[in-house]
Amino acid sequence: MFINTKGNQIDTLKVFDALIENFPDMIHSVDEDGNIVYVNRTASALLGYTAQELGAMNIRQLYPPEILDAVEQGFREVKRSGEKTVESLFMAKDGTRIPVELRTFVIHDEQGGFAQTFTVSRDMRQLKEMQDHLIHAGRLAAIGELAAGVVHDLNNPLTAIILSSTVISKTLEGGNVNARDIREQLVAYCETVNESAAVMENLTTRLRDFSRGVKEKHVPVDLFVPVNDALFIMAHRIRNSNIKVNCPVVKGKHWIRGDRNQIQQIFLNLFSNACDALANCQERGLSIKIEAETLDDVPCWNCAVSDTGVGVPPELQEKIFKSFFTTKPHGKGTGLGLSITRAILSEHNGQIRLASEPGKGSVFSLLLPQMEVASLD
Repeated sequence: MFINTKGNQIDTLKVFDALIENFPDMIHSVDEDGNIVYVNRTASALLGYTAQELGAMNIRQLYPPEILDAVEQGFREVKRSGEKTVESLFMAKDGTRIPVELRTFVIHDEQGGFAQTFTVSRDMRQLKEMQDHLIHAGRLAAIGELAAGVVHDLNNPLTAIILSSTVISKTLEGGNVNARDIREQLVAYCETVNESAAVMENLTTRLRDFSRGVKEKHVPVDLFVPVNDALFIMAHRIRNSNIKVNCPVVKGKHWIRGDRNQIQQIFLNLFSNACDALANCQERGLSIKIEAETLDDVPCWNCAVSDTGVGVPPELQEKIFKSFFTTKPHGKGTGLGLSITRAILSEHNGQIRLASEPGKGSVFSLLLPQMEVASLD
């Protein structure tokens, strides 16, 4: 029993019921078959169903069809482990997809068997909107880096075009020159102009596409593309910092399903952090490799980004993933890069791991569920 300030006893169950019913997050419970046995008021407000309607439903009816396989796997895992925290999607009565964070616990019967679950679901829409704004801000910052690199890289093809056009003009102005020789020279210089123009077009196209940053649906993504696009964007900084890059990632082998722009942002964050970590090091190396791994019985790609930088002390290795925590000097970092990276990976059912030793560098491992190449046909 609770005791109020006047010394009167308060019915604990009534207080608990009032707390659960008016809790700001959705609370629900399901039995072993997934049938909903309890929902609070917030659940009705969030999903647009009455309590009676929800009480007659199976929890699977609240998830979009495309994630039901993941839901079944999660249900099996929570039965086995007793608890689970995961980000997922609910589908409201009007079809709205609502991103939520689910914290589920198993309630056991007197014999220790499974009785039902108890789940607290937090509406993540505002947080996701803020995250999208932060990702966009990160992209804007990277555009400046990219623009500097593009300007530098445009100089070479532009110089080739200028020289070719100059030689062509002088050749045409010449006097006693064999017509066949003139033709061969002109063809050669025109090819140089066309090749240089193609390089310039590729550079400007990539700058335009990156600056748009259109949010995509989850589609097949070849990890070769976001890795190399991120290296391209960071090329100017990597080159100026004298960092040696080793990236044996091949095209068309490592497929996932996801948002290409967000995956690219992950690699941008990690490459940028690596450049910072290598700034004062004598040996400056950055390596990217991808290998197959299994995570909770799910085939994944382990994308390892390693550097030979200053490393991360053991006491900070978990803190660096928290929002606004940074080891960089004031004004040099927001402390959001790795927290955004972890959030994006969570949306893609992935994880991030860190292995680091001060003075010996760091390895950030991104684990993303594999997509079968056969499903692309």
